[in-house]
Amino acid sequence: MKGLHLLLAAIVLGALTCAPLAAQAEGSVGLGVSFGATMAEGSTPAIPNPGGSVAFNWGFYVDIPLISTFHVTPSSELYRLSGGNATDVDLAFKFIVPLSGMEIFAGVVPGLTAVSTALDPHIGVLGGLSLKLVSNLDVFAQAKYNILFDGGQNMHLFHLNGGLLFKF
Repeated sequence: MKGLHLLLAAIVLGALTCAPLAAQAEGSVGLGVSFGATMAEGSTPAIPNPGGSVAFNWGFYVDIPLISTFHVTPSSELYRLSGGNATDVDLAFKFIVPLSGMEIFAGVVPGLTAVSTALDPHIGVLGGLSLKLVSNLDVFAQAKYNILFDGGQNMHLFHLNGGLLFKF
């Protein structure tokens, strides 16, 4: 009986030891940079009347694959609106469809936007395409739509970006 308990304990210990290996993500963590345009509609107290303005944006991000079809992507993006310089800090939850030599992705993007002295929450959706250039370098294009909440007013922001992703 004591031998059976030791055998069961060894099996459980072995399963617990091997479980993290089976749950490891496929793929590599990546660092990326992006450039594009931001279009704004609506106004908030912090951003008075941008009236459909278009601004250059740039940013950087980290792509962290949790599994091959789900990535978490913290990012920061900078652009200029009529209320001043704006900075978005996001945490994208991306669902990936891997294809031969490319990936299609879509996800949800909660975050914060800082304009002048105001800090307001936003929520958005994104979609895009990533193409493998070489073994550790991808090029991507994505579209992101955010709703910025400031008091009782909302602003709608549309981001079009392209960039490079270096994988480790």
